Amino acid sequence: MAEIRKLEPEDFHYLLTIEGECFSQGYSRYFLKMIPVLFGNTSYIAIEGQCPQGYVAAAFRQGSRQAWILSLAVRPRYRQLGIGKRLMQAGLRGLAAAGAREVFLSVSPGNQGAISLYLGLGFTVDTEVRDFFGPGETRLLMKKDLENIY
Repeated sequence: MAEIRKLEPEDFHYLLTIEGECFSQGYSRYFLKMIPVLFGNTSYIAIEGQCPQGYVAAAFRQGSRQAWILSLAVRPRYRQLGIGKRLMQAGLRGLAAAGAREVFLSVSPGNQGAISLYLGLGFTVDTEVRDFFGPGETRLLMKKDLENIY
C-alpha cells in the first residue's frame, strides 16, 4: 500500500511524472518545483518505494483562514484504489491542523468521478462559474467546512 507523506523539494521528479500522466496541460515545471517549497506543510504525495502514485497540493488564501485544493492527481493505473481519497483526507487534516476553517476547490462539471469523491468527503457545490480558466472553461466551485473535521 502506498505511503502518504508530505511533499518535499526532492519530490520534483515524481511530480513531473504524475502531472505528465494526468493532465494534457498541467502546471508548469516551475510551479511544480515550488509546490513543496511554498505549500509543503499542506501538500502530500502517495508513493510506494520509488513509484509515485499521486499528489494533492493545498494552500491558504493569503491573509485568511480559507484554503484551496490546488490540485489532486492520481496516475491512471492507480485510480479506483482509494489513493485520491487518502490524499484528500491527508490534505484536509493538514489544512485543519494549520488553522483553515473552510476549503474550496474547482472541478470540471464533467468529471463525475472527482465530484463523487468530493461529495463523499463532505464538499458541497457552491456555484458554477463559466470561463473560470478562460473561454469555455466552466468549473464547479465546491467548498467544505473544516471546523469540525475528523
